[in-house]
Amino acid sequence: MPTQLTPDDPSAIAGYPLLQRLGEGGMGRVYLSRTPGGRPIAIKVVRPELASDAEFRRRFQQEVRAAERVQGPYTVPVIDADTDGPQPWFATAYVPGPSLHEAVATYGPLPVWAAVRAVAGIAEALQAIHGAGVVHRDLKPSNVLLSQDGPKVIDFGIARAADATSLTRSGVTAGTPAFMAPEQAMGETVTPAVDVFALGQIAVFATCGRPPFGEGSSPAVVYRIVHEEPDLSKVPEPLRELTSRCLAKDPAARPSPAEVVELCRPLLGNVPPPEGNWLPTAMVTEIDHRAATVTSLTTVRPASASPPPPPAPPYGAPGAPAPPSGGYPPVAPEPPKRRGRTVLTAALGVLVALTVVGIGLNMLSGDSDSSDQGQGGETTAGQEGPDASEPSGGTDDEDTGPGEEAEEAEEEPPADPEPLVFEGISVPDRHVIRLYDDPPKPEHTRLGVTYEGDFGFSNDLINGLLMGTHQKDNTMVLLEAGETGSLETCRSVTRYTYSIPASSAPPGAEICVTTEGGDIGLVTVRDYSPSGSPSVYVTVDLTVWRGGAQPG
Repeated sequence: MPTQLTPDDPSAIAGYPLLQRLGEGGMGRVYLSRTPGGRPIAIKVVRPELASDAEFRRRFQQEVRAAERVQGPYTVPVIDADTDGPQPWFATAYVPGPSLHEAVATYGPLPVWAAVRAVAGIAEALQAIHGAGVVHRDLKPSNVLLSQDGPKVIDFGIARAADATSLTRSGVTAGTPAFMAPEQAMGETVTPAVDVFALGQIAVFATCGRPPFGEGSSPAVVYRIVHEEPDLSKVPEPLRELTSRCLAKDPAARPSPAEVVELCRPLLGNVPPPEGNWLPTAMVTEIDHRAATVTSLTTVRPASASPPPPPAPPYGAPGAPAPPSGGYPPVAPEPPKRRGRTVLTAALGVLVALTVVGIGLNMLSGDSDSSDQGQGGETTAGQEGPDASEPSGGTDDEDTGPGEEAEEAEEEPPADPEPLVFEGISVPDRHVIRLYDDPPKPEHTRLGVTYEGDFGFSNDLINGLLMGTHQKDNTMVLLEAGETGSLETCRSVTRYTYSIPASSAPPGAEICVTTEGGDIGLVTVRDYSPSGSPSVYVTVDLTVWRGGAQPG
């Protein structure tokens, strides 16, 4: 559970403000932080005594490089890292949900319909991990977080590139004893099959609330893993055969993650989740509560909302905080960039410059005729000279100075962009489109529709037919009955999400998408692929306002 910071916690890491402590382990501490734009992230900071160990630092550098190669809908991506600084750290996307271990301990074992989806999602995560040449090696319930759209596998703290066998020399064994595979416990060659064995153990824990080889001292549990058969007597029947295959002593007899996914597909149809959620209601409520709490902590407020903090004493002074990792002092988050205001400011700058040039030319021309100038180079009040100009029909009372012209210009924001309309775009399964393309053309996504593109469609393993947008950069809102799909509506609605199930968006539904670059798109669902179609897709009409995020 998140806890408040203590005096020995740094206030920031490399400019990222630390908001709460999320956890602590043998390698270091994990903190809740935010990006300059207000996105929540988790920062893992290495313990100082480990950072001074050259061998550990080498392992940590390999870990981060390996984690950066792992991308998928059920893994947590690395956002930033510093493996060379005085106190190494890396940051990942934050998942506002409990771990599988915490959820089962608090609410009890998962019902079979939720457990099947958890196993399927973790197996798909293993496909992404192994596809990047990585073996997790420490897959366990505390390294699986539960989110609204499926399980998320985290913490590659023990993961190594598959060919980095030098890291396991001298009998070093990485992993948690209760969730090791037999060959891993015996110090033999480690292959991706060790993660499948751990997946079988997770399936037992998720459905029974205990590991398959019992509890007790580590040596006793490891002995049972190597020499005894698992206790599967209380595993639900739909999962028993699959779990048994994952827990085979022989690595070659275990299914691959892809086979596990395929074995789960028929089970998903036989055990549909109630009320559309893949988790029990109590767990969904917990996730919602954590998400709301994190939103309140990570929201970037205007500088005027609170007075600035008093200046901190210099490092080394009495009562001064310890310097943050990397030697960088905390920095204030950058305010969100607003394209329209930037354009307006530039326009005002040009206007003022032209006005000054005009005044200068008037003064230069006036120097040739001293009869129009008073002493000190000032024009005599009320005197008209041959070079004086005045708008036709104007009077002195109607003259407008440059300051007033600037004010008037600022009151006239740029006009709304013209809408671009694209009709009948069919977006197939695992494809995305981008609003800045002309015309938008569906492209296949390797990572998933909530990791790439501006609008995408997928036949998700856990959530079924799903529409999504890049959850790091964009926002998406499903319009309600009575809300007219328009540029003004899309600017004003704030029920942000990054995924919408097709069951909530029937034909005729309208979805607003706003990109980080300031483009707005109105997606109108026209229809879905018919039942029995060889391909799965959604057909939409799309209206795009380039740069429309700024009010006109």
